[in-house]
Parts: sequence; structure tokens; C-alpha cells
Amino acid sequence: MNMPKIWNQFSPVVIFLFIFTGCAYFTNHVHMDIGKQKPLYDVENTTLLAGAAKADITPPPGMPMGGYSIFANYGKGFRTRLYARVLYVKPKSGRAVALVQCDLLTGSLLLNHRVAEIIAKETDIVMDGLLIAGTHTHSAPGNYFDNNFYNNNTSNAAGFDPEYFNYLSKQIANAVIRAYKEKRPAKIATGKTQIWDMTRNRSIESYYANKNVSAKNPPDIYQAINPDMYMIRVDGLDKDGRYHPLAALSSFSIHGTAVPSRNNLYNGDVFAYMEREVEYAMKDNYKTSWEPIHAAFNGTHADNSPNYGKDMQGFIEARRIGTVIGQKAFELFRSLDEKTKEDATIRFLAKEIDVFSEPCIDETCLCERPVVGAALAAGADDGSTPVIDKLPWLRQGSPRWFFTESCQGHKRTLLGPLQYLILPRNDFPHQLLLQMIQIDDIMLLPLPFETTKEAGIRIAKQCQDKLKSENKNDLRSFVVISCANGYYGYVTTPEEYSIQRYEGGHTLYGPQTQPFLAKHLSRMIPEMEQGKNESNSPEHWTYDLRAKRFLASEVKSQTKRKMKTNPVFHAAKINDEPYWSFVWEDLPPHILSWGQTMVKVEESDDGITWKQFRLNGQPQDDSGYDIAILCNDVVNHGEKGIYETRWYNPPDREKKEFYRFVILPQAGQDFLYSSPFQ
Repeated sequence: MNMPKIWNQFSPVVIFLFIFTGCAYFTNHVHMDIGKQKPLYDVENTTLLAGAAKADITPPPGMPMGGYSIFANYGKGFRTRLYARVLYVKPKSGRAVALVQCDLLTGSLLLNHRVAEIIAKETDIVMDGLLIAGTHTHSAPGNYFDNNFYNNNTSNAAGFDPEYFNYLSKQIANAVIRAYKEKRPAKIATGKTQIWDMTRNRSIESYYANKNVSAKNPPDIYQAINPDMYMIRVDGLDKDGRYHPLAALSSFSIHGTAVPSRNNLYNGDVFAYMEREVEYAMKDNYKTSWEPIHAAFNGTHADNSPNYGKDMQGFIEARRIGTVIGQKAFELFRSLDEKTKEDATIRFLAKEIDVFSEPCIDETCLCERPVVGAALAAGADDGSTPVIDKLPWLRQGSPRWFFTESCQGHKRTLLGPLQYLILPRNDFPHQLLLQMIQIDDIMLLPLPFETTKEAGIRIAKQCQDKLKSENKNDLRSFVVISCANGYYGYVTTPEEYSIQRYEGGHTLYGPQTQPFLAKHLSRMIPEMEQGKNESNSPEHWTYDLRAKRFLASEVKSQTKRKMKTNPVFHAAKINDEPYWSFVWEDLPPHILSWGQTMVKVEESDDGITWKQFRLNGQPQDDSGYDIAILCNDVVNHGEKGIYETRWYNPPDREKKEFYRFVILPQAGQDFLYSSPFQ
């Protein structure tokens, strides 16, 4: 990784202040009141029903990218489009659920509340049955969270962006409404497989600290991972009277950090390839009349990194890893061909807790004051902070060995008492949504945390043990979903926490976080078994957030698009793919619609007659893997944008075909064609 330029200007102390204050002056505040709405009346149906939909959530260039904090960049465009995928499932009797997977860093409780408010008048989804999770890609926008702490600190620029949040909310809500309205009789199946060699444990020292890990024969970094992939397959009844694949929901544990912090293009990281591999294969192998979706959720990934080659973070490795996982996922999907059934148990339970006012359950308590650990400043192995990651008391694995009986235990407080002055308590997340959703024999446990492998095992086991104690055993798997329904940072086991690597330093509420969550969720198990479904959530929520608009612009333009250069070929370099590039002038980015297809590639045998180019059966356009769009500049006082499209990994063929880029019409602009190239 190249050393960031910021180190030429700032000392480490100033960097700390920069990271944990956002280094921004806010003149705007956003106040939001969201009320709980009653959804449509719940009508019993005679069969299992399901619907699926997908919505584009890619923003225009200019949003800060979340995940790598100050070392991230503003997005210049996208390499892979960002999507929200929705699976709606309604049992024969009982309430429906909507499971939403987004190509985002994480969920946001504010997003749950807003989407639930929007969809209430047009669907039968109650808020407790709505799950919204991020894949944890580090190459998507931040700044849409329900609290000032993460709006200020996950991205390279601080502040809540109301414009992107409103766009995100509406796109997700519209997809949920479409999935509800397009529901059809369905069949369901569940399955599990294991995938090895694609991940490694990035915090093995912490993992070894767990009391249940054998000191005589501890696993290595490639064994100390969660290899389990779980899948829920849903087939829908088509017009031909037969059932065909409608959707797949999977869970696999892998950090979204195969693409490094120097990247400036929005993308889904490894998940972009996992998602599309299964979607393409479902469409191609089953010839569906609709576009099936693959909602790939993240599991207990907190200490499970993508197993990219040494010094090889980038799109080549993201594609290799994501494609292999996607292919394994489709093998699992195919194995369920003869296992789908027309009925399945669908139920859920949720409750909201303000951990400031309810920090304890029995004798297990969270810290009353969240604290950022010194190890957080050093960064994780996938994106360590230069210089700081070598300093005593700041580098990973530098726990406190005295006064460890305090609530935060072995954690060193970053900046000491100064942290309490510059990070107000109320800026931290403290409204916690706990939820469990049963789909047939799988119990999903969505958590607004990044959960380590062992922390997830303990939470799931405590829930499973509670079920057995109630003489119930109809659930085969308990599956923790990370980064769902909000974001609280990390959750480790108490032993892992005591080592104070990055994961422990980012466990804000102290070493008892994992036991606290496990107790709450296990206590919800008998309540669900007893049929409890009353929500304890308040009738309305109020949010006050410091805001900054990154996308808004009032500039008008009469620019007519035109070609700037002929297509140019760029040969492959070390850790960089080959691509064709085409540059053109167009309207400024805020006028263009980035949520619709903008560029495709056409082919011709003679340079005269053209048709859509397909590779391995897939049309080559900007919805796939390899067509990127960048805004390289905005000129003429904001009235004109200079754009570049790149076609990565073009085919190497003996046949002398011609190709051309096609810029599609929008905002009053006509087609624009590049000159042909071979």
C-alpha cells in the first residue's frame, strides 16, 4: 500500500484528532421524525408465496466511500454497480418477511425505520419482519447512518448526506413493494456446504486466546475460519405451470476488503462476483422468464479476510475469490433441485433496546459509556495505518494490564480522557434492534455488529441450547448475519477482547458485548416458540444528525455529448487488468441518472451491422463485471462532465471482429457511438 499523502503534513497526534472528530465544521443539521405505520391487513393464503426484486443503489460520483476511514476516497464512478436485492416470503399462515441485502458497508437502523414507514401503505410487512443488511464492501458510500459517530468516521469525509439517504430509502422501499406485488406461489429448500481456501483468519492471536481452542494443536490461519455457506432457495410458479428458480439467499463469512483503500470506484468487492455468478447461472441453466436474484449476506466475517495473494489486493483477486465462491454457491443451489417443498415455517421476533437505559440483562452488562480503543487507530491487517501500526501502546495486541477490572477491561482508551471531550456519548449508536427470523429449518440471527467466528458460534450455540431445553429441535442451523439493521462496530468473545487487536479495540461497549447479545437472543427463543409477535418498538423515532451534502448541485447545463478520444487499449500491468478506454463529454454528473444502464458494447463482423455483444451468454454492459464508468473532471463552471468508460478483460479472439462503445440516451441526450476498434 502506498503511504497516504496525509503523512507528509500531519503528526500522529493530529491524525488521531482527524479520525475521531471527522475534522469537519458542520453548519447543517437534519432532524427527522419517523412514525410507526400499520401495514396492510394480513390475509391468509392457501400456499407459500414469494417475490423477488432488485434495485440499483449506485450514487453519482462524489460520495465518500465507507470502510477505510480517512484513507478512503471520493467515488469517481463505479466498477460494479451497487444493488439492493429483496426476497419477500409469506407463509400459509402468519406474517410475511422481507429480507434485503445491499451492496453497502453495513445496515443503518434509520434506514430500517424509513423503509418500513414508506412500504407500510402498500405491503403487509411490519417493521419487525424487515431485515436490511450490508455485505460489508469497503467500496460503497458511507454517510447514511443513524448516528454521528459512524457518519463522521467510516468515510474520508464526515457528515450525514440526506440526499443519498433519501435515494437509498426510496430505492429499497420500491424494491420491497415490487417484490410484494409480484409475489407468486412458491417452493423452498435449504442447504449448507463448506468453502475452504478463500478466507484466512486475520487475527489469529486473538482466536488462540479463546479458552476452547486447543493449545496443543491450534488451527492455522486457513483453518480458523468459518467455512460454512448456508442457502435458502426459493422457486416461483411461472405461467407455464411449473416452478422455476426465483431467488437464492446465501450467507458466507468474508470481509469485503479484497479491493484496497486506494480504489476510487464504487463496487461490491468479492460480493459483486458472488452475486452475479449465481444470478447468471440460474438464468442460463433454468431459462427463467424473470431475472432471478442472489442475495449474498455476510456471516461471522469480523476476523475472516479474503485470502488474496501477498501484495495483491485489487480487482484481480476480488474476481478470483468472488467467482470461486459464487460457483460453489451455485453447486449448492443445484443440489437443492429435488428438495424444494410447498410449505415451510416462516416466523420472526424482534425487540428494540436502548443500551444507555437498559445496559444489563441479569448480571451481564455493557459499559455505560462506549469507548474507542487505541488499537482501532492502528487499523486491521487489510488496511493498517502506517507508522501508528508500529507504535507501542497503539499497535494491535497492546492491551492494558492494569486497572483491567474497569468496565472496558483490557482496552486502552484512545487519546485517554481527551476522547470523552471530543466524542460525545450521544453521538454513538445506542438504539439496538435484535431480531430473529426463521425460514424453514434455518434461524437467521441478524446483528448490527461485525461478528468474529467464535463470537458467532457462542451466540448461535446459546440459542440452540435454549431451544433444546424447551424440548424443541426443529431448527437445523442458527446463522448469524453481520452488519444488519444498524451498525455498532465489532463483537468479539471476552478472551479475544483481552488481546486488544483491531477487533477488540472496535468493540465499543466492552468485553461483555457477546454474552449480552447471546443472553438477549436466547431469551427470545421461547417467546417465539410461544407465538409472541407483539412489537415493543416505540411509536416514533427522532433523529438529529450533523449533515453535509456531497451530491447536491443547482448548476444547469446545455452541453451536448460528444466524443473526446478514440478508444485506446491499455495493456495489463502487475495487479492490473487490461482494458479498452473511451472518453466523451456529457452533462454534469448530477444531471445524469446513474441508476440506469449507461454504457454497452456492440460487435460487428463487417463494421457496418452491429448487435449487442455477449460474452459467455451475458450482455456486456455496465450491469456486469467489466464495464466501468468514471467522471474524470467537471469543467466550464460545473456545466460539463468529462467521462471515461473502461471495458476490462476484453476477449482475446482469433476472429477479426469489430467492437464499439455505445453511450445510451438519457436526460435529453441521444446515442453516442465510439469509433470501431479491434
